[in-house]
Amino acid sequence: MNAKVLALIILLILLVIFAIQNTQAVGVKFLFWGFSTSAVVTILMSFIIGFLAGWLVGRFRPKDKTI
Repeated sequence: MNAKVLALIILLILLVIFAIQNTQAVGVKFLFWGFSTSAVVTILMSFIIGFLAGWLVGRFRPKDKTI
């Protein structure tokens, strides 16, 4: 089995364990909005937003020009 596939499977198993253990409701306040959701949804949404922000910065970053 490929090392990348094995690492992905282990990561997904850890993610499922994390999701099962963090089902309690948490309150989220951002600017004028406030809502309640499970802790795992809040953490995963923060991760996804951060990942997309980092990807967009890297995607639209000017390339280094060597002379």
